[in-house]
Amino acid sequence: MPTSSGKGADAPNRRLKRDAIAIARAGVAGVDPYRAVARAIRRRGRTLEIGPYRLDLPSGSHLHVVGLGKAASAMADAALDRLGPGVSGIVATARGYPRPRHGIRCVWGSHPVPDRRSRAAGRALLDYVRAVPEPDRIIFLVSGGGSAIVEVPAPGIRLGEIARTTTLLLHTDAPIEEITTVRRHLSRIKGGGLARASPTAHQITLALSDVVGDRPEEIASGPTVPDPTRFSDALTVLDRHGLLGRVPSSIRRHLGAGARSERRGSAPAGGLARGPFHLVATNRQALEAAAREARRRGYRPWILSAGVTGETRDVARLMAAILTHPPPTAGREPRPWCLLSGGETTVSFSGSPPGRGGRNQEFALAAAEALEGTAGVGLLSVGTDGIDGPTDAAGGWADGETVRRARRSGVDLVDALRRHDAYPALRRLRDLVVWGPTGTNVMDLHIGMVRRVQR
Repeated sequence: MPTSSGKGADAPNRRLKRDAIAIARAGVAGVDPYRAVARAIRRRGRTLEIGPYRLDLPSGSHLHVVGLGKAASAMADAALDRLGPGVSGIVATARGYPRPRHGIRCVWGSHPVPDRRSRAAGRALLDYVRAVPEPDRIIFLVSGGGSAIVEVPAPGIRLGEIARTTTLLLHTDAPIEEITTVRRHLSRIKGGGLARASPTAHQITLALSDVVGDRPEEIASGPTVPDPTRFSDALTVLDRHGLLGRVPSSIRRHLGAGARSERRGSAPAGGLARGPFHLVATNRQALEAAAREARRRGYRPWILSAGVTGETRDVARLMAAILTHPPPTAGREPRPWCLLSGGETTVSFSGSPPGRGGRNQEFALAAAEALEGTAGVGLLSVGTDGIDGPTDAAGGWADGETVRRARRSGVDLVDALRRHDAYPALRRLRDLVVWGPTGTNVMDLHIGMVRRVQR
């Protein structure tokens, strides 16, 4: 994985920045999808042990691996290595991500908004599982990004109308659980649709969680688990964010018809689970791996939360305030310490179209003002997938000298925040963190660093 240099920060902060990036990279490595899946699978003849579950393989039955999401290829490689020869399968992943090493079919979709490639990928997955006969077994491998990478619209809806609705939702402050509530009710593949399409009920799902709370129905919009929400819930989400009059009319008609059927008691139910669901990697595990690296480097780590949500700027300023005004226990700590948190914050857009950036880059810029003038303190925010928004950066760094360096370089941080244009500002300050796709995805990591100068 490529890394960013410590250049950009002034000399007293360069070590902080290098250490923060190393700690973040250790967190990402701790949720490596290949290792996570390999740990979960053990084969003993005609019996599979998958996490705490057993899956028997009767004579004459075959195994199939079906993966979707940003980590699909690595997860499939691990599964195929552990399962041995004679396994068939298909994976769908995002453009720019690698295909599996093994010779199974790979299709690519788009992210974060579905397009015609996503529809082709979704149809390929549905066609594959429909052809798996009853005696056979399917291991589903699900990871973040799958909501957009694969899509097959519900009857009466066009793909472009789903894309339009998705874009509108992404430009509100709607949390991911609300966005996926709408997505599930517009799709044939989400909300358990992929699992229900197969004749075989012998299924198990292994998943990397990229959602706060690790709820199965939220990960990739739950293609293999029942939908616990209703059409009326999707309408409520659109109404709450002022989108009912802005989404395509076909979306309103489809959701309205579903809600009326619910009231009559004739809407199709979400269905029963068709097999166990097992989490193999989460944001909490990434934080624990980051904490181990922090200790190795001489810092005392404090894990704040793996479920951080809220407006990006507010959360960043709060975390910066904790670093500059620590609680008594941390404040008395004689050695360097770091504050670790993870989750998924929200950037709210209003007015003119936003500039270039992502929530992690905005997190860093928002923290810069609160850190101004504080020596020995810095904050890194990165996406574990290595891609922050529609950019090539994973995130950004800020420390107590960021504001001063920005003024010296002619960078207007206030204006950059106002226009959601963090990428050019951080690039000029040489504080972008650029990794490229990491192959995993468990939301974001925030690494707060404190190394006070002893006098």
